[in-house]
Amino acid sequence: MVRDVGGGGDRVLLLGAKPDESVAALGERGARITCVATPRHAASLSGRGLVERIVVVEDPMDAEQVLLGLARDAIALGEFDVVTSALEHGLVAAALIGASCAARALPLSAAVLLRDKQAQKTALRRAGVPLARSAVFVQPGELAQAVAEVGGLPVVVKPPSGAGAQDTRALRRAADVTRWQREHGAGPWLCEEFVPGDELHIDGAVRDGRVVEICVSRYFRNQITALDGALNGSVALRAAAEEARYTRARHLVRQTADALGFADGVYHLEAFEQADGTLVFGECGGRIAGGRIDRTVLLTTGVDLHRHWAAAVLGAAPPARTDGPLDGALFGWVTLSAPPGRVLSMPSVEDIRARSGVVDAELKLAVGSVMTSPRTTTTRAGRAVVRGTSVADVESTAADVAAWFTAAARSAAAS
Repeated sequence: MVRDVGGGGDRVLLLGAKPDESVAALGERGARITCVATPRHAASLSGRGLVERIVVVEDPMDAEQVLLGLARDAIALGEFDVVTSALEHGLVAAALIGASCAARALPLSAAVLLRDKQAQKTALRRAGVPLARSAVFVQPGELAQAVAEVGGLPVVVKPPSGAGAQDTRALRRAADVTRWQREHGAGPWLCEEFVPGDELHIDGAVRDGRVVEICVSRYFRNQITALDGALNGSVALRAAAEEARYTRARHLVRQTADALGFADGVYHLEAFEQADGTLVFGECGGRIAGGRIDRTVLLTTGVDLHRHWAAAVLGAAPPARTDGPLDGALFGWVTLSAPPGRVLSMPSVEDIRARSGVVDAELKLAVGSVMTSPRTTTTRAGRAVVRGTSVADVESTAADVAAWFTAAARSAAAS
C-alpha cells in the first residue's frame, strides 16, 4: 500500500514509524518521507500528514522485507537521497540499503558496531577504553567456560544484539548459573564481567566526529535491577554543578565515537561510575534513548535530540538550543506500573499531572489492557516526568509517584 500526501525536499526512506517526534522533526526540515511501517503503525500514520508515502510490511527492520515492499509498490531505490531509521533494530538494515543505492546513510561498519555488543566491545578494547571482559557462547552448557574466561562470578549474561535489558540477568552464585542453563536455550549469548558502580547514561549528538551536545544523567537504580521491580528512571545532572563528571563523560563519548566510526548522529551511552569517579564503558547506541530521557535532556540542557537526529540524518546544520529553566531545577523521569493482569482501573494522565512535582505524564496502557511482569526496561503502564531542587528530591518525587500509581491501579488475572 502506498499513500501520496505531497511535499518537497530531501527524499527520505525511513524504516519504522517511531518515535513520532523524530518523524515530525524530519518533516520540519522539509523531508519527503517514505515510511516503511507495520500494519498497526501504518494505520496510526494514515491521515496525519507526517509522511508522503507509507509502505506496509510485517517487519520494517528486515532489509529483505523492506526491499520486497518497495518493489511491490513500484518504488525504486534510486528515488531516495537518504535512508535511515530512528529505531535501534533498524540501524543495520537502513545502512545496508543506503549503501546499496548510494544514498546518505549511517556507514554500515558503524551500524554493525552500534548494534552488536561484542563487536562494539572488541573495537573499544582495542582503542583502550576501560570496559568489562566479555565472551560469546552459544549453547547453555558453554556458560561455565565463558564465566571462567571473564574472570569468574559474578557475571551478566545478555543477548549480544538485545535492547531494553531483555533477557539480561546477573548471575552471582553457582546456583544462578545452573538455573540459567536450565531456563535458556541456544544463543548466541554474551557473558560479561560484572562491573560495580552507579550506572550513568550520557546522551547527546556528534557531528563531523565532534561531540557537540552532551547531557549526563544517573539512573535511580542500575538498569539490570529494573526487571526485578526496582525504581526505573533517571535524573539529569547539570553541567555547571558536575564539571568533573561532564569532563570524564565527554572524553568517554569522544573515544567511543572515534573507535566506532560514528561521526554524525545522536547517541545513548551507558557507563558505570567507580568510587574514584572514573567511568567504565557499558554499551552505546546510535539512537535516541527510551524512557523520557529525551524530555529530561530538553528540560535540562535545551537540546532537542529529535531535531539533532533529523539534522544529522539530512546533513543539515545542528539546531539551536532552547532556553532552560531559570530556577536551576533538576528533572527526571520514572516508569509507572500497574499490578500484573488485566487493568480494571488506574489513575488518568490528569491525575498523574496533578501530583506534586510532576511536570508531565503519559499512559501506554488503557483500562482493559494487560499489564505484564517486566520483560524489558520498557514494560510499563505509563511514565511521568518530575522536577525537584536536588538529585535526592527528584528521586524521592519519582519514587512517590511510582508507588502511588501502583497502589491506585487495580488489575485482575488476565484470561
